[in-house]
Amino acid sequence: MQHTALAPDQAMAAHPLEYSDPELRVYADEQAQDILDTVIWYMPLVLPCMAAILIFMLAFIAVFMA
Repeated sequence: MQHTALAPDQAMAAHPLEYSDPELRVYADEQAQDILDTVIWYMPLVLPCMAAILIFMLAFIAVFMA
C-alpha cells in the first residue's frame, strides 16, 4: 500500500499542486478569500467597541463588589 498523503509543506501551502477533488481546486482558485483580508477592515470599529464594553463590564464589577 502506497502512502498518498501530501508532504506537510505542500499540504499547508496556499495552492497545493494536487487536489483529491477537482471541485475543491475550482473553489480554492476562484472563490476562496483570505480570511485576514475580510476581517481586517472591521478591526478599527470592533476593537474600540470591545474595549469600551470591557471597561464598562469591569466598572460594573468594581461597583457591584464595593
